[in-house]
Formats: sequence, C-alpha cells, structure tokens
Amino acid sequence: MVRYLFPFFFLFFQFQSVAQNHVNWTFEYDKTMKKVVVYGRIDSHWHVYSTRTKKNAGPIPVSFSFEKNNDAIQKGKPREEGVPVRLIDPNFDATVYQFENIYIVEIPFKIKKSTTLRGVVNYMVCDDKMCFPPIDVPFSIQVIP
Repeated sequence: MVRYLFPFFFLFFQFQSVAQNHVNWTFEYDKTMKKVVVYGRIDSHWHVYSTRTKKNAGPIPVSFSFEKNNDAIQKGKPREEGVPVRLIDPNFDATVYQFENIYIVEIPFKIKKSTTLRGVVNYMVCDDKMCFPPIDVPFSIQVIP
C-alpha cells in the first residue's frame, strides 16, 4: 500500500513547491553597463517586497547572494528599477514597499574574464490574503567582459 501512495505524496509536495513560486526569474548581463540585470515577472494579484522594506517589518524583501568568483566581483549594492508601492500592510502592521507585475534590479559587477556567476535569489510572495514562506531560487548566468 505504501508503495502506491509514495508517488502521490511526491507529486503533491512537488506541486506545493511549484505552486508557491509566483515569480518567473530571468537573468542577463549587460556588457555596456557592466551590470547583471534581473527580471522577475510576478503573477497577477501577487507581490514581492522591495529592499526598501525594513528588515524587522515582517515580510522578507528580495535579496541576492552570489557564490565567490574571483573572475566576477560585485561592485555595489543592487539597485531596484521603478517605484515600489508604499503602504501600511495590515498583515504585518508595518509600512512596507512592494512590487507587483514586474520586479527589475541591476547589480554592478567587474568581470575580469568570461565566467559563470552562480547565486540564489531569496524572496517572499504574497497576495492580499496570504503569504508563502520565503524561498530560494538558484540561478547561473554566463558573463563575458
């Protein structure tokens, strides 16, 4: 009996992890501007939290971490494009900043030679009724100076 239930549980938990990912992330390197550009396309009715949201406000803002790479050195803080919506979120009883529909951020890098940047984007996605726990989405991007 257990042997027959295992595939069901596997599919259920796989669906749960996919279902909470309401952001489709893409990454590119702009040689001219010397920046990694990250695009997050956010599903309708969902939002992510800007880095302007204070860390102790409750929701987890979008963050990026990169594996150490001697051929690609981050030269500054990520800079979000656009203006996030500022509001008092009743779920957290705090002032928060959020993006809906699209999230764009530029991260400056000094690239010494062609390499692959690897990292993780961490974020929390919410709608007006609920939030999912923060998740990590690994990524890699080929960069050429």
